[in-house]
Amino acid sequence: MARRPRNSGHPEQAHERGSQAEGRDHLVLIPGFGGFDALGTLRYYHGVTEVLRELEATSELSVHYFPNLPTASVQTRAQRLQLWLAALWDRLNILPEDRIHLIGHSTGGLDIRQLLTDYRVQYERDARDMGGSWPAVLDRIVSAQFLSTPHRGTALAYHLSRTRLRRTACRAILLGAYHSLRASGEFGSGQLGRLGKLIARSAQAPDWVDAILDTLRGTYIAQGSLERAMARSAYFELLRWLLDMGTDFNAITDLDPCKPPQGAPASPAHQDAEDYTADTRFLRERRIRVRSIVTVAAKPPPAQGRVPTLYALTYGLTALDPPERLQLRTVRELMNPRRQRTLRPTENDGFVNSVSQVWPDETHSFLVDGDHADVLGHFHSPPATRSGDFFAFRQYDLLGSNSGFAEGDFTTLWRKVAHFALERTEAHQEQSDTTVVQFPR
Repeated sequence: MARRPRNSGHPEQAHERGSQAEGRDHLVLIPGFGGFDALGTLRYYHGVTEVLRELEATSELSVHYFPNLPTASVQTRAQRLQLWLAALWDRLNILPEDRIHLIGHSTGGLDIRQLLTDYRVQYERDARDMGGSWPAVLDRIVSAQFLSTPHRGTALAYHLSRTRLRRTACRAILLGAYHSLRASGEFGSGQLGRLGKLIARSAQAPDWVDAILDTLRGTYIAQGSLERAMARSAYFELLRWLLDMGTDFNAITDLDPCKPPQGAPASPAHQDAEDYTADTRFLRERRIRVRSIVTVAAKPPPAQGRVPTLYALTYGLTALDPPERLQLRTVRELMNPRRQRTLRPTENDGFVNSVSQVWPDETHSFLVDGDHADVLGHFHSPPATRSGDFFAFRQYDLLGSNSGFAEGDFTTLWRKVAHFALERTEAHQEQSDTTVVQFPR
């Protein structure tokens, strides 16, 4: 059996980065609120691997997609992420000379921040000779990037979580869907999806409704033993996802910009100045480079009919009376850093107020024009020709914001994400050692 060097457990012998070129780079992608790796025909990060594959000619690269708990508290999700990373280390998927780059979308970014806070506490406990030992994985983490992350919460969560009645109603809807599909069985769920596709045909690019109906349709297939087994697996995976959200919806209070109710677990979105200083100092000491990608989309046009679109609803709630904690921010554009833009608290990407996505400060944050799902690969695009494969992953314009975000923007964005992660210059490391950040009020 292969043997690996064990982590010594002493800070002075921590893994030194930047001076070695050997080893692999591991990009770990963490999904956000309601997140998953894949569900039915919907992959959370769609098309990212295809962009990153182009980099393999110049870099030893591995890409991992973390199968998150959809709506559990950030503390719970971060604990699971830590166990999952430890399992990669224990199974020799990550070796001592390798480097880990954490990339989180939306609430997944808060999971990363909580994970790093937990690592800091474990590291400090060990340094005080309190009997602990910090995880070997910590020595391999060299960068963290946050996409559309509500670092100070979002007004959408504020409006949905202010009363127990609203939180209970959200859980009731999810549990109702779970019990309905369980009662319908695989056959009934599949037929519901097929009927829905006949009634609600997409006029343009497939959207969130198509994603739901395609997922339902794929829960029952009558022909082919492999196809039947895959459909059965998809059915139970859908049930588990709904049950997880219906029974543990604590993430909604973690995303509230205001202080959570008494007894609720703490969230990085509610971090005070003392913890902020401790965390950012820890990142500098560990030479973990960080960057935030801030997304902003245009206000939706007036509704043409009586029923507003999903994007109009979510954008309107996110722009409605944002809490005072969300203040003006001025950030540079990712595609053209010479240009900068001042964001108002009401501006958002359909789910998160854009000013909340700035972290740890404006210097380390960059702006992209696109909605909350565009950066995941789910933007407006001509529908692809269907091959008849129920299990082929599809691209969906989930929000339909008409932001103008297109294939070229997506490719450029993820190339820049990868290049930031893979950059290991001495100049950049020296900058990370001397940068002083101020607590964003």
